[in-house]
Amino acid sequence: MILRLPTQDNGIFKKIKQLSKQHPELQVLEMDALPVLTIRALEIDVSRRRVFYGRQEVTLTPKEYALLFLLVANAGKVLTYQKLYEAVWPDDSLGNEINAVSCHIYGLRKKFHRISPKLSFTIRCVREVGFRFEDAEEK
Repeated sequence: MILRLPTQDNGIFKKIKQLSKQHPELQVLEMDALPVLTIRALEIDVSRRRVFYGRQEVTLTPKEYALLFLLVANAGKVLTYQKLYEAVWPDDSLGNEINAVSCHIYGLRKKFHRISPKLSFTIRCVREVGFRFEDAEEK
């Protein structure tokens, strides 16, 4: 798995790089060729840290943005609660990763459903494992 990150010095991306050191299967590259991730109506402008659904901008917290970025970058793959938690909360060792990740995913879903009740993607919960980003058209 490869994540392409902007060359800007951003705290969330530093944390993702730290996670990549702990998990060798996660490879992080500096971003030159991939300034925007697009899956149907969802668009993530990584270099500007902006998210759009359709033509409407979605305002996300830094943690929501990091979770969405990780899920989209790994579309179709299940990311465990632990991996998501370590990527977004690396300095926090509360041991409550399921609740923290689930609450922020709920917030993400809620923000997108305010824009459109019928989305072109789903953030699916894989019970007792984690979450998977799915394109609604590829079911």
